[in-house]
Amino acid sequence: MKRPKSAHKNAIKKLLAPESLLDLLEAAKKCPLTPEGNLEFAAYQNSVFERIFPGFTYQFCSTCQINLSGEGALSNLTSVDWNLPEACMQSYLENAHLDDLSPIVYANPGRALNYTYVCPQELIDKHPLFIAHSHKFDIHHVISVGFLHPGHLNTFLSFDYMGNKANKNWVSFNHMKVELASFPFALAWFYRSGVFDEPTLRKIFLLLEGLTESRLSNLRKYINAPMQSYEDQAAALGIRASTLKEDLALIRNGTMYKLGLKTAPNRNTPTRLLDQHFGFLQMLGDHTTDLVGITIPENS
Repeated sequence: MKRPKSAHKNAIKKLLAPESLLDLLEAAKKCPLTPEGNLEFAAYQNSVFERIFPGFTYQFCSTCQINLSGEGALSNLTSVDWNLPEACMQSYLENAHLDDLSPIVYANPGRALNYTYVCPQELIDKHPLFIAHSHKFDIHHVISVGFLHPGHLNTFLSFDYMGNKANKNWVSFNHMKVELASFPFALAWFYRSGVFDEPTLRKIFLLLEGLTESRLSNLRKYINAPMQSYEDQAAALGIRASTLKEDLALIRNGTMYKLGLKTAPNRNTPTRLLDQHFGFLQMLGDHTTDLVGITIPENS
């Protein structure tokens, strides 16, 4: 049974609630840093998605670290394959040359994409990768999102959320919600791999606490478009410049409160304070720009 879109209206707000982020942090700490612990954490990620997105589910998930060569070719891949047999990754590596979507995901960090971006929906099951690889494991739908490794140019963490043939709710699902919901988990996976220490992850989660989907989206745009005016940023977001400024001012004030920052008397703190503390949102990229490397089919 499909749920109305309104059922997911506050999903990101629920995920970014203090108690939810604390639970995520504790799960990232508690699950052992072993292959079994990684699968346990991947199962936890699935349970959170099902909680905040009623009616939306995925049957399989691959969490991958990908290293690309200077020319953009796949040079190394390690993965955590939840609900998939070990043979699945070997099969994928043998058929990776048929994967038309992943290079586009890597070229557009932070953007959730599915195979309708490379072929019409009705032809996906006839795509060479699905015939040679995916169908052997009952994979018929994929939503992929990748995040650039902090400090790296050619290393990515990606999530491939996959559905079986019976899963019918993928194409219409709001992919921006997948991007935003995946982001705290990407941060947690980076913590588990040693990219962030616990104090850094705690600070990032503190800064994200209490943000709504719209405010996080507006802040994401602001951080990733420093050369654009408020007016241009707001136009790209489809809102008024005054709304953007108000949201950023509220986030700035909340940030100062959370971090115990004080400003000089009779002096306004500039909004650019946010750049100093929210630079990690560069991992999400600018969601209002045109996607790189694709021509969306007319009937997708």
